[in-house]
Amino acid sequence: MKMKSIIKCGLLLLGLGAATVSCEDMFTAENTLVTTDLAPQDTLYQMMGIIKRMQKLADRTVLLGEVRADLVDVDPLHASADIQELAANNVSATNMYNQPVDYYAVINSCNIYLTYVDSLRNSQGTRKYYEKEILAVKSFRAWCYLELIKNYGEVPYVRTPVLTSDDAESIVASGEKRGLVTILTDMINDLSDFRASENNDLRQSYGNRSFNSVRLDRVVIPVRALLAELYLWRASYTGSESDYTNAIRMYHDYFTFPNEEIYTGRSRAEWGSRDARTPRAASYTNNFQSETDCAGVLPLESSEYYGTVSKLRNVFCSLDSNNYYPAVMASQRAKDISKAQDYCMLVLEGGGLPEVYYKEHDANLYSDYPTMEGDLRLYSVSDGADNVGDNSNNSRENSSYNRMYYLNRKYGSTTRGDSYLPFIPFFRNNILYLHFAEALNRAGFPETAFAILKYGLSYYTMTNRDIISQDEFDRLCLITSLGFTVQDPKFTDDDLRKKTTGTAVIWNSDRFGTYTIVPLNQMDPNRNVEGGSLIQIGIHSFGCGDAEYDEKYYLDDEKTKAGLKTYVEDIELEDVPRLSRNSTHEDSLEYDRVIEYNAWADSVNIARKDSVDSYNADYLASDEIRVKRQERVAQLILEEEGLEGVFEGLRFYDIMRYQMQELGGASIGTTITMPACIEEKYGTTTKMVGKPWFLKLPTR
Repeated sequence: MKMKSIIKCGLLLLGLGAATVSCEDMFTAENTLVTTDLAPQDTLYQMMGIIKRMQKLADRTVLLGEVRADLVDVDPLHASADIQELAANNVSATNMYNQPVDYYAVINSCNIYLTYVDSLRNSQGTRKYYEKEILAVKSFRAWCYLELIKNYGEVPYVRTPVLTSDDAESIVASGEKRGLVTILTDMINDLSDFRASENNDLRQSYGNRSFNSVRLDRVVIPVRALLAELYLWRASYTGSESDYTNAIRMYHDYFTFPNEEIYTGRSRAEWGSRDARTPRAASYTNNFQSETDCAGVLPLESSEYYGTVSKLRNVFCSLDSNNYYPAVMASQRAKDISKAQDYCMLVLEGGGLPEVYYKEHDANLYSDYPTMEGDLRLYSVSDGADNVGDNSNNSRENSSYNRMYYLNRKYGSTTRGDSYLPFIPFFRNNILYLHFAEALNRAGFPETAFAILKYGLSYYTMTNRDIISQDEFDRLCLITSLGFTVQDPKFTDDDLRKKTTGTAVIWNSDRFGTYTIVPLNQMDPNRNVEGGSLIQIGIHSFGCGDAEYDEKYYLDDEKTKAGLKTYVEDIELEDVPRLSRNSTHEDSLEYDRVIEYNAWADSVNIARKDSVDSYNADYLASDEIRVKRQERVAQLILEEEGLEGVFEGLRFYDIMRYQMQELGGASIGTTITMPACIEEKYGTTTKMVGKPWFLKLPTR
């Protein structure tokens, strides 16, 4: 490795107003030699160095986003002092999770790489040799800044290497901090020049190399997914319609890129039959075992001997190291949200007739495991029969041990203390689908957003006018993909093909499939599939059964439906106008009259239907109804984000983003009722500025 040696320092953030703070307070000298003259063989080592530094951020990314919110409770007797500080919203400067120095250590490593790599070095054709790596490093840097502003609000913004004490003193003296909009705008601009081509070759693969069994191409953050998140956060603050539109574009392009399509899958928690005693949960928990279900993962070490391991299992699960007392478990609020859901089943009754059946809301039926009532996801991952058990054998050997054990399937399926998580996701794909729904809803597409929750997106869904109106379909056709122009083979009409090609309505029918939605009296309990083999289901179906048949899970309330017009097809024969007759025979007169009746009735019904359809389309597309739908769907999305994302470090940021959206320029009114515990701890500060929402930057 070629070396032009420098001392790499990790940036330790302070309250940057005081110019008298010493360089040692700003930097931690690590005495790690790095190269500023990168040869091809050096860049892989530089990338691994960046990833190694990022490992320190894994656990805090989850805990900062979860423990401060409302879906978990912290055990005051067994949780660490640092975790208890997070739960109480009283975080000290010495708290191990309040160390922005670790983010800036990554950022500085990225800045060094981007400054000294030979970005102009040519490879074959027009591609630059380091183009993919440069994009990967820029993505790591953008992710770190996103995490910083989510937690601190305003932070120093550094894009050049900090290599000397003079550099450090200059940053300290300036006292400058930048906010969400400024930093996100620069990060978006930095990533927006990526090579968007027909071939999705944006991620460096490094062949078959892996990091602790995780392939290195899975370690890199997909740029489209990251850009979508950056646009969503900026739009949430500013209310910018163009930002929401760009978020939609990036989410859609990430999910639908040819031959790399991302689908929801069918792995869900479900009741096998009406009379089943316990639900089937294993299928759903498989969603958290594979890096292929994620938009990039941060790999971790398999042993403390090799470096940084995740301690999240020690927080969420029973282990001998915590005396079988998890520090964090589901709160009563999480259980209440789960319990309030309706579980809908399509069952086959006697005589072969299908019926929509709802599981009972009767606490007596679920006395052993209360979280079996309603949505099944909480039961599946933490409160179910496979996750809670008798630990009396161990407790007899050690009186300090809990007599029960508790597992959290998102973080492990064993009480063995020497088993560590192989990775933490940057973004999980089904959470990105929910964020996609957020962007759609805020941009004025509540029907499509609701379809993500109830049906799953596919060609069939997009062309079903009972689900997606012509108005929304036409407006989605104006949002074009970036870098590829996929067509759907079922759009055979030339005008329609031209209109839809490369737009946000394309969910290729050869690839994406969904369950056919049919009238009740034609239902097939085996649910025929329309389209390709990548099955899309509504995210709500992961815990609530056959959501596509659930009439209690609705978009429009009765008042909205009452505003729709209907028409009557039946017209009495006596209502037909008397027309002139040429025959004196009664039979002929009657025959002629029936012919005239049929023709007249058809023409009247066509006119009636056209008029009613036109009125209803205008009514549903009106600003008043659209806003009402947006309010309803916003509530459902936030609820679904809690049901699907509990324990994953998302809830605090979801609530923060919703508060920003309600105060932003594109507010659609009140869409969230703050939990009492959140209001008590955080209040309702304007646009989330300052304490109590944001952590303070440490002063030392």
